[in-house]
Amino acid sequence: MDITVVAAHAMQQDAARLQGIAQNLGNALTPGYKKQLSVGAGFAAQFSAAGAASAPAQASQALGAPMRVVLDASSGTLRGTGNGSDVAIDGDGFFELSTPSGPLYTRRGALRLDAAGRLVGPQERPVMGSSGTVVLNGDPFKIMPNGDIVQGGSTVARLRVVRFQEPGLLEPAGAGSYALGGATLDEAPFVPRLRIGYEENSNVDSAREMVNMTETMRHFEAMQKIVQGYDELLEKSIRKLGEF
Repeated sequence: MDITVVAAHAMQQDAARLQGIAQNLGNALTPGYKKQLSVGAGFAAQFSAAGAASAPAQASQALGAPMRVVLDASSGTLRGTGNGSDVAIDGDGFFELSTPSGPLYTRRGALRLDAAGRLVGPQERPVMGSSGTVVLNGDPFKIMPNGDIVQGGSTVARLRVVRFQEPGLLEPAGAGSYALGGATLDEAPFVPRLRIGYEENSNVDSAREMVNMTETMRHFEAMQKIVQGYDELLEKSIRKLGEF
């Protein structure tokens, strides 16, 4: 077994973890953002797989696929805004946004009307209702806890809130929005619970992310020292052999 193959693979995983941590820290204040988690095989499993291989190339292959990124879809804390068009989802669910390239999903519920009377969310993307894009006239409107939009004393639309069987497989699309990715829509009907006048914070714990960053950097340095030590040992062995 070539220990440098295992160490190099571990360093690649550490680099992927650091990238995810940087992404999380950069979005710690982005409303509705879901932190990214880097997932891979444990060190013991990698070591065993590499040990069973008979050649470095086979060992590298045995270590498996690189780190993959999944989302922590847990809810963030809610922050009161006092704005009746700010809506937070209490529990499961995502708002659906319309884009030219297909639907996106978000927990970011800072909604407003654009110049065309469309209800829009992050990056001016139209918010979808149960019957399509929500378009209102200029009169005051009110969003109810079940997602109904009331204007002029009548219910004119209902916000479309969807759930996923595996929300961790959603793909980040920027500004707290997510593409479907490998997730699957849960078609079972449900009534969302909305908090009016609230906005959901990011679920990133900055202090925890800083600890993760320190741990990952220390692990990277340890793997680097293993490679350096192995290289020095190999150099000494070659020098000794050359003396004979």
